[in-house]
Amino acid sequence: MLCGIQRIDQLLSAEGSGAPAISPGNADRESLGAIQDLLRGQGASNLPNLVSPDYGVFGPRTTAALATFCGQQGLPQSGEVDATTLRRLVDAPAVAPVACQCYLTLVLDLPYTELAKILSIVAQMEGAGKFAALNLNTDGAGLSFGLIQWAQRPGRLSEILTAFSQADGDQFTQIFGAGDAQLAQALIAHTRRSNGGVDPNTGETLDPAFDLVQEPWVGRFRAAAALRTFQAAQVQTALAAFSKSLDAFHQSAPALQSERGVAFMLDLANQFGDGGATAIYRAVQHDGMTESELLAAMAKESIRRIQAGFQRGTQIRRQNFLTTTLLSDDPFKAADSKLPNT
Repeated sequence: MLCGIQRIDQLLSAEGSGAPAISPGNADRESLGAIQDLLRGQGASNLPNLVSPDYGVFGPRTTAALATFCGQQGLPQSGEVDATTLRRLVDAPAVAPVACQCYLTLVLDLPYTELAKILSIVAQMEGAGKFAALNLNTDGAGLSFGLIQWAQRPGRLSEILTAFSQADGDQFTQIFGAGDAQLAQALIAHTRRSNGGVDPNTGETLDPAFDLVQEPWVGRFRAAAALRTFQAAQVQTALAAFSKSLDAFHQSAPALQSERGVAFMLDLANQFGDGGATAIYRAVQHDGMTESELLAAMAKESIRRIQAGFQRGTQIRRQNFLTTTLLSDDPFKAADSKLPNT
């Protein structure tokens, strides 16, 4: 499968047969951003992400990260990414994989559809795009896990656990039950309890046997996130949730039709739920507003509704969606959803 980024695909197709390497002198932002994403997945923690002004810039941090990776892999440290280096970036097991375009297509063999693009952006805004992203009850929601932070208290954590169990029951039992199928299934049952099995006021567990923000559970979730089968399950489960939300928003938020507007609404729903996102839309929408005016008003209202300690992060997140050039203001053409094209 090709990833859809021209120079990346050329290098991988050529396998060294003449396609120019990606180097400081000839790197375009799209292909270099993809290289930075792959390097971050290989453990380079100081590289820019997709909303940084340095994303897609071949600067000293990218040069250093590339040199480190090549040294680890026994490759020549030429300071550029040729076909061999790129192939190794794709094939070497990632220690902290990011749900970027290259990883979804070239590693997980999943199509990079219109909705998958939005998912990738939302996930990178939410938890740096990491399959193993964890929030250990800092927001009173118990454990939140994965690409779109399936949260325990709202009852969403059971959704991704069930998807894992269905994707590979043996691996699910081995990881989450330490080989005990009854324990693995009891975990799902616990997270299906009212409020996900936690106190609705504090997020603390109601059953000491399933204190998911402590070991051994934290390590088990991290182990699950390292399996490509479960990574694909995260993507597919998130896409199904996004598609369902789009169907609902076609009725409840019809004024949002651009790719940016759809992505903004889906990110809002990921944070507040479909009902919460719709309530924010209805609180500020009125006749005669342009879509950009509506999105700005929704951003302001969403920040107002967030706990004080999380308002700054939410403000940055909303602003990123309003301004990023990764999203288009053209009508969203969703081949993989039921939202009609306009």
